[in-house]
This record gives sequence, structure tokens and C-alpha cells, in this order.
Amino acid sequence: MTAHETEIVADEKVPTIEIVREFDATPEQVFRAHIDPELYRRWVGPRSLTTRILKWEGHTGGAWAFANDRDGEEIAAFFGSFHEVRASERIVWTFTWKGAPDSVALETLTFESRGDGGTRLKVLSVMSDFATRDGMLSSGMDVGVKEGYDKLDELLGHRTGPAQQHLQDAAMFTALVESASPADWSRPSPVSGWAAIDVVRHLVEWSRGFLAGGAGIELPALDVGADPAAAWTQHVADIQAILDDPAGRVLSNPHTGDMPVDEAIDMFYTADVWMHSWDLAKAIGREPDLGRERCAAALEAMRPMEQVLRDSGQYGPAAPVADDASSQDKLMAFIGRDPAWQPGR
Repeated sequence: MTAHETEIVADEKVPTIEIVREFDATPEQVFRAHIDPELYRRWVGPRSLTTRILKWEGHTGGAWAFANDRDGEEIAAFFGSFHEVRASERIVWTFTWKGAPDSVALETLTFESRGDGGTRLKVLSVMSDFATRDGMLSSGMDVGVKEGYDKLDELLGHRTGPAQQHLQDAAMFTALVESASPADWSRPSPVSGWAAIDVVRHLVEWSRGFLAGGAGIELPALDVGADPAAAWTQHVADIQAILDDPAGRVLSNPHTGDMPVDEAIDMFYTADVWMHSWDLAKAIGREPDLGRERCAAALEAMRPMEQVLRDSGQYGPAAPVADDASSQDKLMAFIGRDPAWQPGR
């Protein structure tokens, strides 16, 4: 059972359907479950059917298609295009049932923060006429919508620990990647000698090598230089799949010993994604926000290991920072970044 009800309202004056549903998960998490094809197929539609993704280009201007099956037999298929994808805020797409290709619905999904860590999802579907709208309602779509959102509730609720943390941190980094223009990728970053694209390349390449060498998990190489956003999207899906189903795998490293692979990813990689979000945000002219309490906790945990961290070569000399600086500025200064860094300075 779910704690939330799905509200479906058909307007009497215009051929629309409005759906409102709340989730006890962040807008970033609910958005990711709508735009990530592996996640989307796991929850969309009624419980009696399974979903196959046929095409998925989850970005503004991309196309999508999926089919619903029952016992291996295709029951229905749908297709459309992404008119606008605004990370963690809004998706506008067209939606067409293959059986009625001349009827196109335009749907706008908005992901609103409730202010308590939860999300209010609003979906407005506009159809060409009342006959199409009423036919959709009488087809049993309400059952599919309600059961689908109940499954999404369950999917979001099942993510705990490393899987949940990665979903959250990767969503923040993804929002930055998707907001970058082609010209942004060559801009300098706060990491000496790195451009913005190198921040993405670093996270993709070292983590895939880390998993291959330590856990025998071989993931296909990705060409970050050709398309940073596409490479990052695939990379996030690959890592999330491992965290969602670690299957008892162990990562062995001469420096850390043996660790469950999900714990190793969480400790070494996901934390790196979170920290490098600051670098990418600065590089592309955004103002980063890593969270005041989390920055303070990270700094407190790192201080006792300062000499070990410095000797590892991962961090440069601490940068000067005022005593009354924010916890984020103090953390960045501790690892050798200049909190006031801006491109061109």
C-alpha cells in the first residue's frame, strides 16, 4: 500500500486530464525515474504488464518509444518526442498510442519540491478533442496510472544507503551536465589544468577502471569527448544498476582491502561525484550548493586524516579562508580549492 493517493481530474471545459501525485522522495529522484529508461520501464503502467523500451533519447528534441507486454505478447505500444527536458523541474513530451497515430497528447510534467524532502508531481495532458480525452479515460488508463505511481513509490522506497546516495548526488551532477552549452565544455575549471569536460571525463574513466580492476566489473568504454552529456547519462545508469543490484560482489584493493562493491562505490566514487559538482558548477558559471550540514560533516571527518590526505597527492595545500566562511567554502579551501575562484581569475 502507498501513503499517497493519485488525483485524476478531467476538465469539463477543455479536453485535458490533470494528474497530481506526491512522493516521499526529492524532485531530483522522481525526475530521474522519469528520464532514465531503465528506471522508467520498471514502474510505468499497470502491474499486469511489463515494459520494453524501444527508443529513448531523454533530452530536449529526443524521441522515445516503448511497448507493454503480457506473458511475452505485445499488448500496446506508444511513442513520442521530448519537447523540453529541464533537469529535476519539468518535462514536456508528446504521447501517442500506436493504435491511434493521429491522436497526439501534449503532456507537461512539473516536479515541485514540497519543502520537506518530498515532491508534488503534476501532469497536464492536453488532447485534440473531448472524444479522444474521454476515450482515454474509459480505456482504464486510471488503473495504469495509479498502479504505476504505486510501483514508483515502491521503487523509490527500496533505494537505501549507497544506491539512494548515488541517485541523489548523480542527479545533482547530471543537472549541471545537462545545463552546459557546447561552448561551456572548454571553459577552465578550478582544478589546475582541467577544462569543464575533464571533470566529467575524470569521474567516468577512473571509476570504470576502479570497478574493472577491483571487482572484475567490465563496463564498455564511453567517449566523453564526443558527447559529454550522453556519456555521463550512460555512466550514471551503469553505476546505478550496480548499486541497485550489487549481488554480493566484492571490490578488492591493496590499499583498502576487500569491501562490498556498493560500499566501495559509495565511499570512493559517489563522494567524488558530490565534491566535483563544485568544480563543474564553477567551470560553467553556476553557483554550487553542496549542502551546509554535509560540508561541515565531511570537513570534520577529514581533518583528523589531513596529513594522510595530503601525502596521497589527491589534495593540494589548503587555501586561506576566513574564520566566518561558510562550511562549503571551508571544505573547498581544505582540499586546496580557492572558494572565490571564477573563470578568468
